Amino acid sequence: MRIKITLSLVCLLFSWLFITPVRSDEQPLVILTTLSDTPMRPLTEAFSARYPETKIQVVYRRVAIATRMMKQYPTQPVDIVMSSSANFFHHLDREGLLARLPVNYETPKWLTRHSDILNDKITTVGYSGIGIMSNTQYLQKWGIPAPKSWVDLSDPIYQGHLTMTTPANSGTMQLMVENVLQEYGWERGWQILLETSGNLSSISARSSRVSDAIARGIVGAGPIIDNYAFNHQKRFDFVEFSYFDKSIILPAYVAIVAESSKRDTAAKFIAFLLSDEGQEIIYKSDMAKIPLSKEILRNNDELANNTEFILNSNEAYRRSEVVNALFDQMITHNFPLMRQVWNDIHEAERQENKTPERITAISKARKIASSVLISEKEANSPTLQALFMKEADQREYSDQALAVLYQWRTLEAERLEQALVLLKETKSP
Repeated sequence: MRIKITLSLVCLLFSWLFITPVRSDEQPLVILTTLSDTPMRPLTEAFSARYPETKIQVVYRRVAIATRMMKQYPTQPVDIVMSSSANFFHHLDREGLLARLPVNYETPKWLTRHSDILNDKITTVGYSGIGIMSNTQYLQKWGIPAPKSWVDLSDPIYQGHLTMTTPANSGTMQLMVENVLQEYGWERGWQILLETSGNLSSISARSSRVSDAIARGIVGAGPIIDNYAFNHQKRFDFVEFSYFDKSIILPAYVAIVAESSKRDTAAKFIAFLLSDEGQEIIYKSDMAKIPLSKEILRNNDELANNTEFILNSNEAYRRSEVVNALFDQMITHNFPLMRQVWNDIHEAERQENKTPERITAISKARKIASSVLISEKEANSPTLQALFMKEADQREYSDQALAVLYQWRTLEAERLEQALVLLKETKSP
């Protein structure tokens, strides 16, 4: 009997502990970010030193998972969101998940041209650009020059020497892909992306692994956001980085969540990010964003002065899921076969004394391997875009969407096999 009473009291105690709400002032300030923990830590530590009574919890998630997490709010409470993904903030603002900022933070006029989502709910604390990170030791060993453009990356001399991530795994990469598609046009842009994919040694799971692979000498170069390259340049003198001629500018956005119970504390954190101390940490720490503060920036304004290309982020946001799915079905899921096709194309093009029949076959094979499956009109179709949108509790695509993915994946595999046959049939004995 005593045992039963004791167990009942223990159960009662535990139930009281779990159902008793935590006081608002005891809850941590929760920051959801697509930035990793390492660059965030110096900022949170400095803020905690200034406001020791405030506890901070940083939650790192990739863009897709962070979006799903916010859709499920308030199951997983969040106070602040930070990311360089304009698509992420497009979604949050559209869904009414952001609060009006308590202060009208002033953004440099030149920077506002590069973002159409800055408003009374979203501000920026710094910015980045994109370009190519190279390992000069690796490239010198192989006797190849450092690539400077997307067209360079598609050159056969870089076959097996590159890496990059996928737009589905990286919000930054998604905007890089859009940069190519909008700068060069849909058909030519996909041609460059597909030819570049034929030069990849591997496809990295995330952006940070692209820069790590280059710094470690596993590959020679790859497209990357500048702050990853800057961090490796602090440690290795053989790491180089050059911006694309028409690099997009990627502001680092921050906003307060509408349902936050700690808006005053969240506002203090944003004010700290924009203070001289915060700006210096953003610039000099592993976050390595270019600051807004002129005092901190001083002479490092290359990107601000030399970038004119403006990305249509509304178009990028609307078709992002279509572009991500298309990239994965054509490139990621057919990667081994694609590498083989491009290897055979490059080998055939290097051959001498080719017959007219052989030249025609090579040209056809190249056209097949570098052509996108759908038109830009199809990609911009609201019907197709809606097909790939997921609800808050939906982790998988609908059956209809899965059928389209299967169709794309198998069609691309069939086309690549067709290219191999063309090359094999006309190969000299």
